[in-house]
Amino acid sequence: MLSIVPTLEWLEGLAWTTAIRESAWGYPILETAHVASIVAFAGLVIMMDLRLVGLAFTHAPLMQVQRRLFPWQMATLVPSAATGVLLCAVDPMRYYGNVFFRVKLVLLALAGINALAFHLMTYRTDGPWEAHPQVAAGAWRAGAVSLLLWSAIIVSGRLIAFGWFF
Repeated sequence: MLSIVPTLEWLEGLAWTTAIRESAWGYPILETAHVASIVAFAGLVIMMDLRLVGLAFTHAPLMQVQRRLFPWQMATLVPSAATGVLLCAVDPMRYYGNVFFRVKLVLLALAGINALAFHLMTYRTDGPWEAHPQVAAGAWRAGAVSLLLWSAIIVSGRLIAFGWFF
């Protein structure tokens, strides 16, 4: 069975990862950028989810809200993912054994699957799709699941700092 540990140890030992990890400013700046981009991204996703479940922006057609938010969601997803990957690369052994990090990765995968399913459903339906009861129920479920997943992702991400207890 292949082990990823030697690769993670190699990555951890690189000059640039060590420099960032041991820098007085490098790691804190990277972590702050990650948190800031996550806040922006999650806020935009939550805005869409609240519209899907009918708790906000109900005066606006769903597709109009989606068209306005989606480009901003993608624009904030990029720095969020990039800084997250960099955080892992800089201190891979810290994250490798952390139960909350692993939970966060699983939840992120589930959130991605949920979003992909929603977008495939949204853009493959002809006409005024939100008037169709089956599609509207599916959109409501996608929004509710997304709200739950993103709440859990944020909580598990915050608990990563305390993962050494487990």
